[in-house]
Amino acid sequence: MGPGETLPYLPALLAIGVSGYEFRQIRKGRTGPAARLLCCFGFAMGAAVVILAPPTGEALDRLAAPFSSLTAPAHLLGRELKMVALYFLVLTVFKLRLSGPTVTREERWTGRGHGRLTVTALVVCAVCFLAARPRAADGHVYAHGAGRYAVAAANTVFTLYSLWCVCVFVLVVVQHARGLPPGPLRTGLRLLVASGVVGLLWAAWGVTAIVDMLGTGAQPVGHSTVSVLLSGCCLLLAGLGATAARWGPLTERPARWLRAYRDHRALRPLWSALWSVLPESAVLVPRRRGVEFARYRRVIEIRDGYLALRPYVHPDTAAWTAEALRRHPVPEERRAAATEAAALAVALECAGTGRRRPRTAERVGHTSAPAIPVRRDRVDAEAAWLADVAWEFVHSPAVAHARARAAGTGPAPPLTGRGAS
Repeated sequence: MGPGETLPYLPALLAIGVSGYEFRQIRKGRTGPAARLLCCFGFAMGAAVVILAPPTGEALDRLAAPFSSLTAPAHLLGRELKMVALYFLVLTVFKLRLSGPTVTREERWTGRGHGRLTVTALVVCAVCFLAARPRAADGHVYAHGAGRYAVAAANTVFTLYSLWCVCVFVLVVVQHARGLPPGPLRTGLRLLVASGVVGLLWAAWGVTAIVDMLGTGAQPVGHSTVSVLLSGCCLLLAGLGATAARWGPLTERPARWLRAYRDHRALRPLWSALWSVLPESAVLVPRRRGVEFARYRRVIEIRDGYLALRPYVHPDTAAWTAEALRRHPVPEERRAAATEAAALAVALECAGTGRRRPRTAERVGHTSAPAIPVRRDRVDAEAAWLADVAWEFVHSPAVAHARARAAGTGPAPPLTGRGAS
C-alpha cells in the first residue's frame, strides 16, 4: 500500500487516537461523563472514515466478486456511522453546557430530543438509500430514474444533519469558552472551535454529492481528496483541543523562552541608546546563562538609565513632546509609549551635549522606581511596555521631532494640515 492509499486512513488514526487518549484518562479517573461520549465519537468516526476510504471500497469489491458488490451497503454503513459519531459529539458538548451532580430536566429533555432527531435521520437516510437500489462500480455509486432522487434525498438528510450537529457543537463550545481565564482549558476549547469551523466546511462539502447524483446519477463511493484534507484538518484540531490539558504545560516553557527572547531583542535599541550616552552608569550584575535573566538584566539597566538621565531632563520636554504629537499624531493606544519615548529622546540629546538642568526632580518615563520586581508576570509586563517604548523611540516621527527640538536645530515651522491646532 503506497502513500496515496494510506492518506485516506489518516483522519481515522487521528479520531481513534483521540479516543484512546480519552479512554486512558477515564481509566485513571481524571475525566467526567463527557470523556466517555467523546470516546464513542472518536471510535465511531474512525470506523466511518475507514469504511468510506476508497481503498476499503476497492478491497470490498475484490472480496465480493463474483457475487453482488458490498460497496454500496458499506457506503451506507459509513454514513450512518458518521451520523452516530456526530450524535455523540453533540451529547458531549451538552454535558459541558449542562454539567452538574445530577441529570437535570433540561438535560434529559435535550438529550431525548437530540436522540429522536438522530434516529429519524438514520432511518430516513437508510430507507431512501435502500429504496433507490443503487449499484457500485469503478469507485462510484450509480442510481437511475427515480432512484437518483432517492439517493439525493438520503444525501440531503445526511448533509443537513451533519451541519446541524456541527453548528450546535460550535455554538455551545463558544458559549462555554467565553469568559474563561487564560490556560490550557481555554486553549483547548478554542482549538475545538477551530475544529468545528473546519467541520462545517467538511459537512458543507456533502452538497457536491447531492449535485453529482441529481446531475449525473453517480457519486463517489468514498471520500474525495478535498474531503480527506478537510476531515484530517478537522480531526487534528479536535485532537489538539481534546489533549490541550496534556500538552499545554509542555509548551509553556518554550513559549516563555520565546517571549523573553523577543522582548530582549526588542529592548536592544533603547538599551544601546542609553548606554552609548551614559556608559559610566552601567549596572554591575553577575552574568548568568539564560535569555530570561538577560531580559531581566536589560530591563533593570534601562530603568537605571532612566534614573541616570534625571539631571538632563529639559524643562521644555513636556512642551516639545506635546508639539511633536500634534505635528505627528499617533493612535491613542500608542500615545503613552510615544510620549515616554519622546521624553527619553530629549533627555538623551541633552545628555549627549552635557547640558545639565537644575530640575533634577523631574522624571523620565512613567515610573521612577529604582528596581524591578522579581515576580515574572510583572517583569513580562514591564518588558512588554519598554518594548513598545523602544519601537516608538526608533520609528516614531514624533520622537524624531522632539529630539530635533532638543538639539536646537532652529525654530519650529508653522503647523499645517492635520497636525495644526
